[in-house]
Amino acid sequence: MDDSNLGEKFRLLASSVIPAQAGIQVRATSPTHGYRPSPVWRTLSATWMLVFTGMTEISRVVFLLLSALLLVVGAPAHAADAWQSEWERTIKAAEQEGEFTYYTLGEVGFIGEFERKFPRIKARVVQGKGNELLTRIMAERRGGRFLADVARIGNTSPYALYQAKALQAMPPAFILPEVKDESKWWSGKHQYIDSESKYIFVPVGSVSVNMVAYNSEMVAPAELHSFWDLLHEKWRAKIVVIDPRATGYGRSGARAAYFHPQLGSEFLRRLFSEQVVMISRDYRQAIDWLAQKRFSVMLFGNGDDVLQARAQGLPVNVVDTGVWKEGGMLEPGAFTIAWADKSPHPNASKVFINWLLSRDGQLAVQRDGGINDSLRLDISKSDLRPMARRKDGAKYVVTWKEEYIDAEPMQKVVSQALARGARKN
Repeated sequence: MDDSNLGEKFRLLASSVIPAQAGIQVRATSPTHGYRPSPVWRTLSATWMLVFTGMTEISRVVFLLLSALLLVVGAPAHAADAWQSEWERTIKAAEQEGEFTYYTLGEVGFIGEFERKFPRIKARVVQGKGNELLTRIMAERRGGRFLADVARIGNTSPYALYQAKALQAMPPAFILPEVKDESKWWSGKHQYIDSESKYIFVPVGSVSVNMVAYNSEMVAPAELHSFWDLLHEKWRAKIVVIDPRATGYGRSGARAAYFHPQLGSEFLRRLFSEQVVMISRDYRQAIDWLAQKRFSVMLFGNGDDVLQARAQGLPVNVVDTGVWKEGGMLEPGAFTIAWADKSPHPNASKVFINWLLSRDGQLAVQRDGGINDSLRLDISKSDLRPMARRKDGAKYVVTWKEEYIDAEPMQKVVSQALARGARKN
């Protein structure tokens, strides 16, 4: 048998069956000068050519195909080893750091689950309102004290940190494949507030229960099919609205309406100038007024408080606006995650971020309060209140886009409408 052209046959056959992920390149330099193999390829060729000597042509082909199969099987195993090794190194380094600092405005029950899984990593929790924590973080940084690692401080406050370039990108922190795999998340991608899609991660997208509430003895839900129905004469002077000019639920709800493509500034202008609404900044007082039948409808309040009042026997409830003409609002429930730059405990932060966004972490978040519907699609939703769950086939508008952050245009519309309404009435 003529072996004079065996090397070229070997190269051509190998090129057709050895996968790119095996890390072996077989490349030609020009049509006339043959090929120049990579160093790895030269080493393998030298070894394998010794084995080939004396084989039949069929034996050589079989040998080569089996070798290629081993490379195909081995490549994914090598990739798995890579992330597992990185994860183990990160955990070890995190345990040496011993702790991380978590600034948060919300529930912290799930932190206990994290500490049980990683007993050598303690979470130092700093709680407060979002704007208060923002002020604290910025003051610390101005004093040269970089104490924050991970922050959950709402939707608007972390954007101020982003503008101040006080955050580092989130994706470099992702190690676990289940976190990095965007197909496991709603809409097939990770959600962020910032337009760069790097800094303010949104893990939660719950159906808002804060837009509309009602007195169940005065209003039949079937009477309302659209936000525009609230502008009918029937509801004139029967609506209490949480003040959009202040921070909190009122501002968030009115801002969602302002940026909604089917509502916008026209809806707010008519609501505040024509309907003689009562303005309140006290969530509980507004719910009391609703329960006492002073008003039939409440807008932009704390829906969770309404549901708690309902559980106590008061005749109040929230509206699932997902079945309305305009669809429902998806909101992060002030549950966003940001990673501070100059993090004093970078490895512990990475471990916490990966756990928090994993299946186990997101299940723990859902259990903690029952109102945070994780944007992960591969976990059970049985721990959520039915009203907070996203529903198949329902229409939703997300409320966490960067362009929605600025509330000033909405507040200007509301102030002008209220002034106009006061002159008319």
